[in-house]
Amino acid sequence: MLVVRGVIETMSEITYGERDARGNWRPAEPVRLPPVHARPFEVRPFMTWLFGFPGFLWPQNAFWLGLTLATWFWLTPELATMATLEPGWIGLILVRNVGLLVLLFGGLHLYLYVLKVQGDRLKYTTKPFTTGSRQFLFRSQVWDNVFRSVVFAAPVITTFEVSTYWLFANGFLGLFEVSSPVAFWGWFGLLLVLAPAIHAFHFYWGHRLLHVPVLYRAVHAVHHRNVEVGPWSGLAMHPVEHSIYFSTVLVQWVLALHPINMLFQLQIAIFYAAMAHTGFEKIMLGRKLPIDNNSYFHYLHHQYFECNYGGGLVPFDWIFKTAHDGTAQAHAAMQRRMRARHPG
Repeated sequence: MLVVRGVIETMSEITYGERDARGNWRPAEPVRLPPVHARPFEVRPFMTWLFGFPGFLWPQNAFWLGLTLATWFWLTPELATMATLEPGWIGLILVRNVGLLVLLFGGLHLYLYVLKVQGDRLKYTTKPFTTGSRQFLFRSQVWDNVFRSVVFAAPVITTFEVSTYWLFANGFLGLFEVSSPVAFWGWFGLLLVLAPAIHAFHFYWGHRLLHVPVLYRAVHAVHHRNVEVGPWSGLAMHPVEHSIYFSTVLVQWVLALHPINMLFQLQIAIFYAAMAHTGFEKIMLGRKLPIDNNSYFHYLHHQYFECNYGGGLVPFDWIFKTAHDGTAQAHAAMQRRMRARHPG
C-alpha cells in the first residue's frame, strides 16, 4: 500500500484513462519528456513539437507573448515617465496586474468550475473545493486562494515590474553593448524563446529550496494546503514564496536589453501558474482546439509532495530521480523512497 497524507491507496485501485469509484481520473498515457530530450534525438518529432499546432510555440506561448506585447504597448506608461517613482503610474500597474489576475485566473475558474463548460471531462477528481476548514481564510479554499492572489501576489508582481522599469529608465539595466540593430533584436528574440526554459530552471531550484523543512513549514505549506487544485491555487502562496517564485525576473536584469523581455518572463510565471493548477489535463475550446496545459505532472506533486518539483522542459526531476510520471511503477518507486526516508 502507498500511504500519502493519511490516504491509503493500493496499486490495484489505481485506474488509468477512466474514473474510479472515488471520483479520481488519470490520463491513460504516462507523462513523457518533450522530444527535445529524446535520446537518440530525432529531428521530425522535435520540429513537430516545436512548430506544430498545438505545440510548444503555438498556440499557448504565442498567445502569452501576444498578451505581453499588448500589456507593454497599451497598458504600460512610457519608459521615460517611469524614471521617477510616483504613486500614479505605480498604482496604474498594480490595478492592471490585479485586473490581469482576475481576467485569467477568474476566467479559467468561471469556465471550468462555475459554468462547467466541459463538465468533468479530463478532470483529475470530482472532489469539491474545501469549505468550512479553518486552514483556509474565510473557511473557503477558493476565497482564500483569490485573496492570496490579489492581495499578496499582485503587489509582489508589481514590485518586481516597477523596479525593473525604474532601473531601465535610469540606465542601470540593459547595459550590454551590441554592434548593430540586428544583434540587438536577435538577442531580444532569443531571450523570448528561452524565457520558458529560464522559468523552468528557476522554478525547479526555487521549488526545491521551498521544500527544505524550515522553509516548507514556515512558507510553502500555505500553498500545499491546496491538495485538490483549481486555477486560483496557482498563486495561493505565502508572500515570501511569491518573492522567490517571481525572482526569475532577476535573470532578465542580467541578460535583457529591453524591458519587454522582463515583462514576458514575469507574465509567463503568472500564466504558467494558472495553467498548471487547472485540475484538468486539457482545456477544451471546441473539439479541434484542446489546450494541453501539462498540468498532470504538477498535480501529482500536490498529491504526493516529494516528487515533480519542476517540469519536463528542464528535466531535473528525471536527472535527480524525483519524477513521477503517473504510472504504477512510479507509485511503487515513490513508496520505496518514502519508506527509506521515513522508516517505521
